[in-house]
Amino acid sequence: MPKAFSQPQTQSKLGIVFIFLGQSVKFVRIFGAAGIYFILKGFEAEARLVTIALSILFGVLLLLLGFSYVSFQRFRFHIDYVNREFILQKGVFNTEVISLPFSKIQQVYFKRSLLQRLIGVYSVILDTAGSSAQEINIKALSESEARDLQKILMEEVAAEKQEETTVLESTQEQNSREDAVAVHKLSVISLLKLGLTSNYFRGVWLILIFLGSIYQQAGDFQLIEESQYQEGIRGYLEAYSKPVELLVLTALVFVGVFLLGILISSIEIFIKYFDLTLRQTKDSLELEMGLKTNTKISLKPRRVQLMRIVTNPVQKRLNLNEAQIAIASSRDDLQKSQISIPGMQRMQLERVKKFLFTYRMRPGRVFKPAFILYIRLIITAGIPLLLTAIVGSIVVPNYMVEIGLVLVIIYGGLVLPYQFFWYRALSLEITPEFVIKRKGVWTQKTEILELYKLQSVTVSQPFWYKSRGLYNYTFHTAGGDVSFPVTTSKMQRYINYALYRVEIDKKAWM
Repeated sequence: MPKAFSQPQTQSKLGIVFIFLGQSVKFVRIFGAAGIYFILKGFEAEARLVTIALSILFGVLLLLLGFSYVSFQRFRFHIDYVNREFILQKGVFNTEVISLPFSKIQQVYFKRSLLQRLIGVYSVILDTAGSSAQEINIKALSESEARDLQKILMEEVAAEKQEETTVLESTQEQNSREDAVAVHKLSVISLLKLGLTSNYFRGVWLILIFLGSIYQQAGDFQLIEESQYQEGIRGYLEAYSKPVELLVLTALVFVGVFLLGILISSIEIFIKYFDLTLRQTKDSLELEMGLKTNTKISLKPRRVQLMRIVTNPVQKRLNLNEAQIAIASSRDDLQKSQISIPGMQRMQLERVKKFLFTYRMRPGRVFKPAFILYIRLIITAGIPLLLTAIVGSIVVPNYMVEIGLVLVIIYGGLVLPYQFFWYRALSLEITPEFVIKRKGVWTQKTEILELYKLQSVTVSQPFWYKSRGLYNYTFHTAGGDVSFPVTTSKMQRYINYALYRVEIDKKAWM
């Protein structure tokens, strides 16, 4: 009897429905603006034209269904037990074949979007590390197929790496659940606290992007004439011609948008981290979360490359911290390869650090950036205000004194103190076992890197630094980089010591 998944096979038959619905959503996104245009403008059409439009729509749906079927049939995968690799073939017009050796597979985990839950299928993701190889995402497998594939792949990976202590993720989930200890669980109240105390401007940014997109599409279909836009701006400036009135009204609008942004951020956090549960087993952390997309991830200490702890003064008072864990990945970016665990208390955070890190933290040498960094910061922060003054002199030239006074107050009362405190908060600590970077005024971040997982250090010196003997340092790992700017050459002796510690440490970094 042939081994499981040894022959090329397709996804679950429900994958046809999943592909069809996904393509239909893309179609609506592309041509939805045209539909909105006709709905808003209204149109008169003969029955013959309506029939033609419906026929075209029906034909498009048939084409999408046919494309979905062909895409389903041409998406095939199997396990090559002889060559020790996973093979995926896909593509409708161009065939693409991906071969992923077992030695490159770091994790096999599940994801489920809301649509996948409704259909009853799973996404199985094969995560790689330290390579430019593509990650593989099989988006439509039944639950039994997904769990069997995960179990077999992790068995083969364990055999390939000859690690007797590696426990199968699927076995941990099924057999070790009773021994798992719940380290952290987010309640609805905690989700609400997180929504009200984090990502203040993310919601505002989403609102601005949405309004900009609507305006652009409306302009493309001439729903808003350019003359109407100009008249609206002119009327606004005439009604509130004094800078003080403009400032007050703008502040009120900003506050309203800000509150709406907090509401949007709260909803986004609730959907993303709904029912978040972190459990600790003998040799891994099991994380499960998500309402729209349910994600299950297993974190093994050997795969953790970087850890970032994020909080702010309000969250600190509420004893809330977010742990961002960067795992070994082919993506050289801490933001993209990280796993976020928000709402953790200090005791829970210390427990996770103790479990994930091989060594215990000891005090080390703390380095600060040179004062010239602060000078550079205040110059850079002053450029937008200078541009605002130039635009103000063109739009309302009669009120340049008032505008200049407002800008000076903003610069002297907000920009200068903020940049100074940001400069003071920035530091880098090198201990015998860790590199620890701290930064941030409101959003306070601490990045922790174990030295034995360090891959390399980049030292750069622009020509304008040479006369002052200043350098920029970047610490490279398989999960992202940690950079520290504008510091003196005194740090290099400790960098050499850190590299020496890497060389003499016999522990594997992955």
